[in-house]
Amino acid sequence: MSQPTLLLVHGWGLGGGVWRKLLKRLDNPPHLALDFGFYGKPKLAIPTDRPLIAVGHSLGFLWILRQLSQNAPWGEQVAGLISVNGFCRFAQGEDFSQGVHPHLLRRMKSGLRRDPIRVLADFRALGGLSSDNFLSDAAKQRLDPNALAQGLEWLGAWDGRQVIRHWKKPILVLANRDDEIVTPQITEASFAPLFGNQTDQIHWLTGGGHLGLLSHMDPIEAEIKHFYTRWG
Repeated sequence: MSQPTLLLVHGWGLGGGVWRKLLKRLDNPPHLALDFGFYGKPKLAIPTDRPLIAVGHSLGFLWILRQLSQNAPWGEQVAGLISVNGFCRFAQGEDFSQGVHPHLLRRMKSGLRRDPIRVLADFRALGGLSSDNFLSDAAKQRLDPNALAQGLEWLGAWDGRQVIRHWKKPILVLANRDDEIVTPQITEASFAPLFGNQTDQIHWLTGGGHLGLLSHMDPIEAEIKHFYTRWG
């Protein structure tokens, strides 16, 4: 079997470039970084001719589950899943009280119409990073509030727990107890269909909050490298 391709799917408010530091540390393995088009043209084409290890950060992991639930043509090629601060459901529901209240997502969507930079800055600050001058002038010009609003709709509507309930292949779940966006309660309830009460199946990282992928790379790199070496 050929070396699997890392299928990398970024989270809300970010772009495909969020994986650059990780890829460099991993010695640039075969990879494909998708892009939702929050800052330019979307890039969502996925090959069906090679084994994949699908890696999703935050919304990116939910997006992967959504595609698998809809029998994406590349789904059979997925040999393993990695969730980085991800979840199978985000918004509250009748059977998911741990989630974020839909009002918060509606408020963010409304804010995107008035001041998208402020919404993104607030999100970044809550995620554990500085919100000062975080976007270049070019990125501000390319910013697409409609794409960001669509991402919020996905967060409010999608539920991938049925997919995860029946997942039989290798999986790695990385989370942070200091994540103020995807709280430990959301993480544990989200993956309960797979792990039940065995929360020790979740790999809890120290430091970095929701955006540790940008600020606390060491433990993320180590866990993904071990998973890729073992199952790749």
